[in-house]
Amino acid sequence: MNRYIVVLSVLCLATMVGCESMGEGTKKGAGIGAVTGAAIGGIVGHQDGHGWEGALIGGAAGATAGGLIGNQMDKASAQGQGDYLSITQIVTMAKDGVPDDVIIDEIDRTKSKYNLTSETITYLKNNGVGDKVIDVMLGKPRG
Repeated sequence: MNRYIVVLSVLCLATMVGCESMGEGTKKGAGIGAVTGAAIGGIVGHQDGHGWEGALIGGAAGATAGGLIGNQMDKASAQGQGDYLSITQIVTMAKDGVPDDVIIDEIDRTKSKYNLTSETITYLKNNGVGDKVIDVMLGKPRG
C-alpha cells in the first residue's frame, strides 16, 4: 500500500513539474511547495524510519498545494491585465471622436505601457490619434 502512495505521489509531482502551460506563479509555487513539503515530510517520516517515503509524499503534497496557490495568483494577475488599453483600442477611440484627455485618462487608469516604434507612431498619427496621446504613450513628461 505504501509503495502505491509513493508511486502516485511521484507521478503527481512529475505531472505538475512537466506542464509547460503553467504560469510563472504556478511553477514557482509548485517548486517552493515541493521543496518545503519534501523537507517537512522527510523530517516527519524519519521519526518512523520512513524518511524517503515521507519526503516523496510531502514533496508531492507541497507541490500540489503550492501550485494551486500560485495558479490563483496567476489568475488574479491576469485579471488586472485584462484592462490593458491596446493600440487598436486607442485608434478606435480617436476615430470615434473621444477627446485626447479622456484617452489619456484611460491609459493612466489601466496603467498601460507602450514600446512604440516609428511605424507604430506613424500608424497612430495616420489614424487620428493626437500628439498629446502619443506623447503619453511614449512616456514623455506632461507639462
